[in-house]
Amino acid sequence: MIALLSDIHFCDTSAQIGNVATPAFATVLHEVYARARKIARSRDTPVRLDIVLLGDIFDLLRTERWFEDENGAAIPLADRPWASAAALGEGQANPGAVARARAIVDEAIVYNKDSLATLRGERRLPPAGVEVRRIFIPGNHDRLYLHDAALRERILGALGAVDGTGLSSEGIFLHRLQMPDYGLLARHGHEWDFWNFPSFRASARPSEYTDEEYLPTPIGDAITTELAVRLPYELRRRLLAEKAFAPEEAELIHDRMKRIEDVRPLMSAFHWSFYEIQRIGRGLDPVQSGALDRAFNDTLHTIATEFRQLEFYRAWVNSCRGPLHLGLATLLRILLLAMETLGDRLGGAAMQFDRLLASYDPRDAAREGARREALDAVGSTGTRLVVYGHTHAPAQVALGADEKTEDLYLNTGTYRPGVFRAEDGRSFVGWQRLAYTILHDQEETAGGCAPLVPRFVEWIGAAGLVPRVGDPRC
Repeated sequence: MIALLSDIHFCDTSAQIGNVATPAFATVLHEVYARARKIARSRDTPVRLDIVLLGDIFDLLRTERWFEDENGAAIPLADRPWASAAALGEGQANPGAVARARAIVDEAIVYNKDSLATLRGERRLPPAGVEVRRIFIPGNHDRLYLHDAALRERILGALGAVDGTGLSSEGIFLHRLQMPDYGLLARHGHEWDFWNFPSFRASARPSEYTDEEYLPTPIGDAITTELAVRLPYELRRRLLAEKAFAPEEAELIHDRMKRIEDVRPLMSAFHWSFYEIQRIGRGLDPVQSGALDRAFNDTLHTIATEFRQLEFYRAWVNSCRGPLHLGLATLLRILLLAMETLGDRLGGAAMQFDRLLASYDPRDAAREGARREALDAVGSTGTRLVVYGHTHAPAQVALGADEKTEDLYLNTGTYRPGVFRAEDGRSFVGWQRLAYTILHDQEETAGGCAPLVPRFVEWIGAAGLVPRVGDPRC
């Protein structure tokens, strides 16, 4: 039996409102353990349960610790993963970035100690007859795991997990699972994301990618941290300098703007930032509202200007080839120029940019990628499953079938809240999401037309978040 979870994004909270509450993991484990125990009892034999953590379990990007440490000391650009053009193609992170990543993980482990203890099985022991193993596959937000032995030791220890090292005979590899007993081919799924996988090739099959192609820094890392994370960080600094705001008021606005990290799709985040600033401004007096607009405009100008000056960004633009790469690189360049020059007049332009980017949806790219998987490697008969994470959007998609096979794509979703562009194209709505996927192997589903258990179970949950419009505390 396999249970797959992804995109938990354990973080240090400097750039996040908070992490997933510990009871969520206790609930999931309770359900997973109950299923495994039922199989063990029905077969009167122990059951192996593999809990697969399918990438982006730790978040090494959504943190203000790339700008300042926990004591407020500034972190130079030289100590960030995208410090130079060399990061675009090299397979080795610079020492300063690795050291900073270790500190980020250490802080995240402290903040999430209860949740991690629950995931490790220390708060709720597996039932008798259920033998648990945890398997970690890195995603793009914990990509630096690949660059440092000490970082790997920290993450695996915190999760109580193993990675694919030495387990290829079981179909467990560093970046994928390939298990014929389950008809399963699973990976994080960022291989199909132009922004987050530097080696992305629209015509490629995932089996063509080597482990070395997962090492270079993608432009999405720099966008996430230098633009999305830095916007609330720089805004707070400017609000603290404005006499119109008390420190606690500036902190409340800072916390509210941290929701930029949960906007989906990510490139809608800049449209959302205008929407949210307007909502906050409606709850302020005219003096504070004017000060907020000035601080926001100056923040946009600063982060866009400095992003365009990054050697890494310029090298990335020069590396773009083909219609898709060049088209999206051009859209990003236009957005950055607009942020620099239009200020609070950018709201309408950001909405149009959002609509233009709708033609490139990572969810569509993932589904197309799933259709390109070489599923003959995991079986020639029965149900075959492709499982990804990454998009934060749980999914069940019928890929195709013939006389012998039925192929499905499943997405494991996320444990992060989401803030989504509404159907009106102008506003945004948020809610909390939870999801996990369970697979059973051929022996566990034995029983012909009346199997003992379903081939797969995907549980998707949601809880509404209802902020009070106009209240900076929400």
